[in-house]
This record gives sequence, C-alpha cells and structure tokens, in this order.
Amino acid sequence: MTFFVLFIVLFIMLAIGVPVGFAIGGATMVSMYFCSNLNMVVNAQYCFSGINSFTVMAIPFFMLAGLIMSTGGIAKRIVNFASALIDFVTGALGCVTILACMFFGALSGSGMATTSAIGGMMIPEMKKKGYSSEYAATLVCFGGIVGPIIPPSLSFVLYGATTNTPVPELFLAGVLPGIFLGLIFLLMNILICKKTKTEVRKVEEEQAVTFKELLQNRIKRIWIATKEGIWALLSPTIILGGIYSGIFTPTEAACISVVYSAFVSYFIYKDLNLKALYNTLLDAAVLNGITSFLLGYSTVFSTFMTFEKVPQMISTFLTTISSNPFVVLFFINLILLFIGLFLDTVPAIIVMAPMLLPTVKTLGINPVHFGVVMAVNLAIGLCTPPYGCNLFVGAAVAKIKLDSMFKLIIPFFLAAIFALAIITYIPWLSLVFINN
Repeated sequence: MTFFVLFIVLFIMLAIGVPVGFAIGGATMVSMYFCSNLNMVVNAQYCFSGINSFTVMAIPFFMLAGLIMSTGGIAKRIVNFASALIDFVTGALGCVTILACMFFGALSGSGMATTSAIGGMMIPEMKKKGYSSEYAATLVCFGGIVGPIIPPSLSFVLYGATTNTPVPELFLAGVLPGIFLGLIFLLMNILICKKTKTEVRKVEEEQAVTFKELLQNRIKRIWIATKEGIWALLSPTIILGGIYSGIFTPTEAACISVVYSAFVSYFIYKDLNLKALYNTLLDAAVLNGITSFLLGYSTVFSTFMTFEKVPQMISTFLTTISSNPFVVLFFINLILLFIGLFLDTVPAIIVMAPMLLPTVKTLGINPVHFGVVMAVNLAIGLCTPPYGCNLFVGAAVAKIKLDSMFKLIIPFFLAAIFALAIITYIPWLSLVFINN
C-alpha cells in the first residue's frame, strides 16, 4: 500500500508540473505521514546525511570546473583540437562536435555542461555549413550524454557514494564504454550526412594535392592545435593521473580541477576576467543549490523505500521472472530507461541504485559493471522527452522549439540503445582495466 501511494503521489505531482525535487520530497512526506509510523523528523535527518558526504562534495566542484572551462577558452581549444583530428570526413563538423563533446566530457563530467559549452560554439557553425538547426541541436544533445560516462563522471561519483563502490574503479570502468558510445554517435552522424548529402567531402578539390602533402598538412594542423590547447588537454591527465597514483581522492581532484581551470583560463588563455568569474561562481551556486536539494530529498525517498522493504520486493519480482542475469539485466534496462523519461540523473541514481543493487549482487553481476550500465541508461534519459535535460539546453542554444527535434532523436536513440546492449552484455568493456 505504501509503495503505491508513494509512486502515485509522485507521478501526479510530476504530471501537474511540480519541480522534481519538491515532487520527490512531497511524495515521501505524504506517504510517510499517512502510511507509516516513522517520525517526520527523519526527513530533515536524512536530507542532511544525503549531502553531508566527502565524496558528494566532488559534485559542486566538478560543476564549477565545467562552467569555468566553457567560459574561459578551454572548450574553444578542445574544439580546435578535435577539428584538426577529424575534419576531413563526410559530415566533418558534426564529427568534430561529437569528438569535442567526448574531450570536454573528460574535463567536466556533466552532460548538460557539455551540451551547453560545445553547443554554444558548434551549433552556429554547423548551421553555416548547411546543417539544419534541429539536427545540429540533436547532435550536440546526444554528444553531451557521453560526458556522464567518460571519467571524471558526476554519475559515477553519485553511484559510488550511494552504494559504497570505489569511485576510482568506476572511473576506470567508464573509459571504454564512453569512447564506444561516442564513436557510435560519430558513425551515425557520418551515415546521416551521406544520406542527406550534408557537408559531403569534396574529393575533387583535393586531387591536386599529393597524399604526402595532405599528411604533412594534417600533422602540422594537429601539432599547432595540440600546442595551443596543451593546457586544456593536460587537465584530464592531471586529474585522473592524480587519482590513480593515489596523490589525491576524487573529491580533492575536483577541487584541483577548479583551481587548474581557473588558473589556465585567467592567466594563460586570458579569456576569463573577474566579471565572468563572478557570473560563473553565481551560476555554479544556483546549480549546486538545485542539485543539493534534489540529492537531499532523493536520499530521504530512497531511505524510506528501504524501510518499507521495496528493494527486497523488486529483487523478489525480478528473480521470479528469471534467474538468468542476462534476462534480469534486460528488464532492469527497461526500468531505468523508463525512469530516465521522468527523472534527472541525480535523483534516479540515488533512488534506484540501492533498490536494484541487492538483486544485481544476488545474480553475481559486478557492481562496478552495473554502475556503468546504470550511468549509460540514465545518460540516454537526458535525451528522451518529456524530461530530457539535454534537449532543453540544446533547443535553447539553437533557439528552436523542443518538439521540432523529436523526429531526429530516433536514429541517435536507436544507436544509443545498440551501444547500451553491447555495454550491458559484454562486461569486458567495463572491467578490462579493473581486472588487470
């Protein structure tokens, strides 16, 4: 009875437009008051404990680092480097966009930050090359979902804090799946551009140049882009290298990322001034306030369901369907994709990870591998209506209506589902670096 009241109230509140954080908190308090004997004081206690975590402190710092990078010239150097690598294929600018999202995701760890930073630069450029506004926005949105997979990743920090899974292991596990997902989107862009004849490579213009000259020019461009963007490209090396060498923890790495990005943007690239830094700090404070509120009440929601033995109910239900891990993972993927339609990554991980992990462990599935599967599922949710955060950002940057993107979402969504299936059923992609 409590389970049904909890979710009915939650979906009613979401349906009438109540903000997600208030909907989660309201549904929890209504169910707790009318359907249990728990003292309402536990709402405040677990709200506090949900954000009173050294690991969770990494989230606001990675957010701030991402915002500084997007305004301080680092994102621009990343785009230039990506362009030097791959601007010779069909749909070149689209491929540059995906590749830039992959690089920027390795700096910020946030899907929305990646969509905003890369989209602001690449959507106008793609429109000049003949891409439609709708397609350009859709491409950036799906490129942005690679951010929560390639380390450092806010999703992995949350999952690790919620399930006591080592965050450095999750970061390692996300490397190959993140690259694989990005390459799938890159290939899909090339196929679509060939079909629509968008930015097709003009071979006849290059016939007068020998292969040796082409190779020399390419190497020269890559060298110049690397030299200009070396400080930006060093960021993930410093952050991840410091974590895996044991010099600092993921949370300390997030703080170092902020200091490093601010120093490079202000003193080296000189694209960041004091006024821009103030506005960035203000935006980060607002974003962190929203995230912390979500995180606090998501913790209450998750804890209340644990008191009501909901994880055990779900475990019993899933193992009743089948004892085959592949079959259970299939149904878990369906559940997570559905959850991603309505919830942001933060509450979804806090709520669903503790509920599903007992079942996963019972079936012998590695918790680190499952963390990657969950992160990919919920990252796809960033690009699925009605609650696709990346879609809202992409539409706002491209200055188009959200519904104009829906038809173009389908091929990239199918590509993402294909990648999800490979990542789910080939654990080697996630565990190869961990097992070694």
